Amino acid sequence: MIRTTSIRVAAVGILAAALVAGSATAALAATEPVATVGSKGALYAASGADGSIIPKATQLGFEDPVIARPDTVDLNATFPGSADTTMAKTFVAPRGQENDPSKWVAWTDTYLDDNANMYLPVLSLGNQTSGNLSTVKAGGDFSLGFAFMKNNGLTVSDGGAYFTFINVDNGGTWTFATPSDVVVPPVEGGEFDVELNADVVDGGPQVLTLSNPASTSATIGNAAMVDGKSTSTGTLGAFTVTDTRYSTHPGWTLTSMVTEFTKNDDATKKIGAQQLGLAPKIAAANPNVVVSDPQVAGTGVYPSVFAQANPDKPAAGAVSFDADLKFVAPVGSAVGTYTSKLTLTLVSK
Repeated sequence: MIRTTSIRVAAVGILAAALVAGSATAALAATEPVATVGSKGALYAASGADGSIIPKATQLGFEDPVIARPDTVDLNATFPGSADTTMAKTFVAPRGQENDPSKWVAWTDTYLDDNANMYLPVLSLGNQTSGNLSTVKAGGDFSLGFAFMKNNGLTVSDGGAYFTFINVDNGGTWTFATPSDVVVPPVEGGEFDVELNADVVDGGPQVLTLSNPASTSATIGNAAMVDGKSTSTGTLGAFTVTDTRYSTHPGWTLTSMVTEFTKNDDATKKIGAQQLGLAPKIAAANPNVVVSDPQVAGTGVYPSVFAQANPDKPAAGAVSFDADLKFVAPVGSAVGTYTSKLTLTLVSK
């Protein structure tokens, strides 16, 4: 049994299913498009399932989940926008018409992050819901990518258009051009070939987890009389929520539940859970996480949301939390040791 004015803590993690690793790959295509010309920068086709770079010469289906990355190493890297950018669109365009939205064959709106940058835009052909998808599915040589936009989406902003050349077969299967990361200059008086071997870093498991505090009990001590009421304070203990679902970032909600306090030597003596004040704290500010306002001792409401991450933000990674605790016993409460249990529950949105 725990000491006077202590509260037992149980952390319960309800985990979202981990994404299945693997790329959206199929049979090898007969040919790969010629090297892309005119893109604002490199654009790599990646799997919408796990964010991994799709191998060169892979043949993809019309509805296969495909996203775009600016490099092959950092899954958190973004495409940089510009000061005049107000929105963004993904598109399929005739080659050479990528910067003229009026010439695009198919397109759809996409979202920017808080800094007007682009993070993992969806480039699946079947996702381009405006325009004429049947023209694309009939086959041909196109450019596939996204553009930073201004003027209500009528013109491309200074952020430019990022794209890759694609070849589409009649029926919708397609291949893409892979950017060249290394250019070998010609040798004066001759030429030579260099075989390049590059490692691609695995983005790691795509999971949502909740780690327990170092101790499963939290002491609310320093008892003193304040305005005629026994008042004690303490801290919950540091714990961590880890979300590495970078390719889908569905978000999560962390809730707290508190049972009523029961006197250790007399179970008939109880104090309501509303007497516990709970003030969530985050170790370091994270723009992708919202911490809830405190529950005030005497008027606390449980269950309550402790913190949350919304699906319109990138996955938050590892985030450390704690909480200040304050217990105020009502006037007339029997003196002694009271015990309660606080449960933290983490669920995916």
